[in-house]
Amino acid sequence: MLYTLIHDSNNYLEFHFNLDQIWRILEEYGDDHIDNRIDVNGEPKSFKNIINEPLSLSFPLVDKKDKNKKVPDIDISSGRLFLSDKAYRVLKPLIENDGEFLPATYENGEGYFYIPMQVAKVDPSITHKDEWDEIVAIGFDEEHVKNWSVFRTEYNGYMHLYCQESIKIAIEDAQLTGLFITNDLANIFPEERGSVTKLN
Repeated sequence: MLYTLIHDSNNYLEFHFNLDQIWRILEEYGDDHIDNRIDVNGEPKSFKNIINEPLSLSFPLVDKKDKNKKVPDIDISSGRLFLSDKAYRVLKPLIENDGEFLPATYENGEGYFYIPMQVAKVDPSITHKDEWDEIVAIGFDEEHVKNWSVFRTEYNGYMHLYCQESIKIAIEDAQLTGLFITNDLANIFPEERGSVTKLN
């Protein structure tokens, strides 16, 4: 079975890039084209030749409702992952062949930023949009993706991350915090519904 990984925005803070660092890196790289901005370009692109120092990430309180939220073990944004050192040690053996790790620092020490590189085509017999062009169902040929632990799709602009059951089990067994996990692949707001495993 396949699952979608979703940020638990009710209980956990979201990571932010250090924009001063990003601009300095691009200035040193000599090309500030938007495709080279890791904070903007969420496509499955390698950044190892651009970023040669740990990314400076943070989990700021952006408004009053954030005061009771915590820093997660895992965060997801634009289909890419922040991993605490604990989460990295758990997931690295499972996902290292399917993407790129970049070292990072944050309030609690060292972590990693993970860019999933595997891209799957949707199954047209399952996938469709409504009259407002919103995705109401999405599916994949599970035989085609069976050797990928995590993957994304161009169909939704690479914005969401899908995984095998082995990833769900590893996250749950290690009690890694920060996510909702749902097998309703088109449901990107499951915290308001009921089809999820809540990990906190």
